[in-house]
Amino acid sequence: MNTLSTAVQIGRYTLRNRMIMAPMTRSRANDADGVQSELAVTYYRQRASAGLIVTEGVFPSAMGKGYVRTPGIYSDEQVAAWKKVTEAVHAEGGRIFMQLMHTGRISHPSMLPGGALPVAPSAIKPAGQSFTVNGMVDFVTPRALETSDVAGVVDEYRLATRRALEAGFDGVELHAASGYLPEQFLTSGSNQRSDQYGGSLPNRARFILEVLGAMIAEAGSDRVGIKISPEMGFNDIKDDEPVETYTYLVRQLAPLNLAYLHVAKFKAEYDYHGALRPLFKGAYILGGGQTRESGEQRIAAGEADAVAYGSAFLANPDLQRRFALNAPLNAPNPALFYAPGAQGYIDYPVLADAASNRALRIHAYGGAEVMQWDEVPMPQPGPDEVLVRVTAAGVNGLDWKIRDGLVKDVFQLPLPATLGLELAGEVAAVGNEVEGFAVGDRVFGALGGLGAYAGYVAVPASKLAPIPAALESATAAAIPVASMTAWQALFETGQLQRGETVLIHGAAGGVGSYAVQFAKQAGARVLATAQGRNADLLRSLGADEVIDYKTTRFEDVAKNVDLVFDLVGGETLDRSWQVLSPQGRIVSIAAPDIVMRAPDGRRGSWHTMRPDGKLLARIAAQAASGELTVVVSDIVNAEQAPAAIERNKTGHGAGKTVIRF
Repeated sequence: MNTLSTAVQIGRYTLRNRMIMAPMTRSRANDADGVQSELAVTYYRQRASAGLIVTEGVFPSAMGKGYVRTPGIYSDEQVAAWKKVTEAVHAEGGRIFMQLMHTGRISHPSMLPGGALPVAPSAIKPAGQSFTVNGMVDFVTPRALETSDVAGVVDEYRLATRRALEAGFDGVELHAASGYLPEQFLTSGSNQRSDQYGGSLPNRARFILEVLGAMIAEAGSDRVGIKISPEMGFNDIKDDEPVETYTYLVRQLAPLNLAYLHVAKFKAEYDYHGALRPLFKGAYILGGGQTRESGEQRIAAGEADAVAYGSAFLANPDLQRRFALNAPLNAPNPALFYAPGAQGYIDYPVLADAASNRALRIHAYGGAEVMQWDEVPMPQPGPDEVLVRVTAAGVNGLDWKIRDGLVKDVFQLPLPATLGLELAGEVAAVGNEVEGFAVGDRVFGALGGLGAYAGYVAVPASKLAPIPAALESATAAAIPVASMTAWQALFETGQLQRGETVLIHGAAGGVGSYAVQFAKQAGARVLATAQGRNADLLRSLGADEVIDYKTTRFEDVAKNVDLVFDLVGGETLDRSWQVLSPQGRIVSIAAPDIVMRAPDGRRGSWHTMRPDGKLLARIAAQAASGELTVVVSDIVNAEQAPAAIERNKTGHGAGKTVIRF
């Protein structure tokens, strides 16, 4: 299952997915007054499919500004501009928190009222430069806040929280990372105070806890989150004992019942996620260089409740959809991260609404030359159907028989027709009556007809089963048709009983390999015909005796057989009647006319597979546990599919061939 697409509780809100858009400075606001740009309305609306958006850092007061063209939240004009953003996000069904970011010493007098010096816990000049309207300039030595000044800064956070709620935000996040004012107070390298806000670790943590207390007083604890980034080292921030520092801080956060703790880990070798997650009982958001796959793994392992994505959301407004479809991602353009204007901000493309769909079709009966990949319409799932984005499909003998026109009297098809009987993939959409499947789930199944060799296929939900986590999609695609054919033919049509003898013709193929295993599990004596090179494989699957049909006549070995499972047809079927016991019977999937070919007094049945999602789920569980071996002879890409189907006709290895899309 795609765990990123499942709902999660963050504070008072149930988010529709676990993908958090991380806060990212974008520098599109009016530099003169800190009013957010109209472009931001579009920017955030485009990304509203995130479970939660956390905005770029917003300065809570004029003295908190640290970068050119960044927005504030202390004036009426700023509140009005932000209100347009929250309304746009809410109109799309999204949730959005504002990140409050006071940069402290990471600023410059050219950006502050009256050319004032930046403020900090101590008058220590940071290494590095400030991003101003005139370009990069060296940081200056900040003014150390007086003890009496600190309460006023705390109050600025309180008022900013109030104004953020007025603007319609669902909550607020304290930016206590990246070397800004809260982290400057917390870390020993930037805090050399001797009052109650410096010296001991409890004193250095006091500022953060007082700020959170002020924010909670305005919003309630379930609408307040915090971001930290231990040992990130950004903006010349250093601490002598970072593990001790952040462990202490998170222990103090635990009783506050915050909406979440957001921990971004970048450079640190220490496993902060492993250490801090158990200390915090609320929602844990994990960030820092995560991919779709790593995010899924983190959540599945219980290491996080949600995952924050930064540049991936920046460059992919529809990141949630792309992850669900496993679609390619746009690459971000760092040169435009902080540039003014729409370019590199709201012009990243989304997936086309009418996504392309290709299918392998035959336009006439014949050989490999009649097959080609065509663009076809995107199917729409019916009320009881699931739209599957196909990632793999199994090759079956019926593919080439239909292509060659050998069964056109039985399977009358309007041409062109899409080949393929079974598939594995991910759920792209579900009908309104479907239960038990969600977008992003991995599923597989047999169609009970043609059409599996396509990018997207609508399948009745009853024919599908979840793919166990232990199975790769290509392996799963080799299971449905062959395994259900074998099981149903042996036990439903053939009525195989414990202690009986079964002879399986063509036992090394896809259906045969499953039939050998199922029959042995049921307590039958298993005889198998195959080429000698496959004898060891079949014995490993459970065959009691393997007959090399190239060197030995099976009727000289097999006697008093209770059930013959015929996967070959032709003269092999005709010779099989003589090996039956008086109560013996033959089930064939190779000879539709078996009833007419049966001698008087003999029972012969033609079997066709019936798709059954529940049966498939039971078989899949056996495969995932190792009780059932899935034999795959070859995996090919989509462009090699016509050749793979031709090889299936002329002879191929043991087991199944799978096409990977």
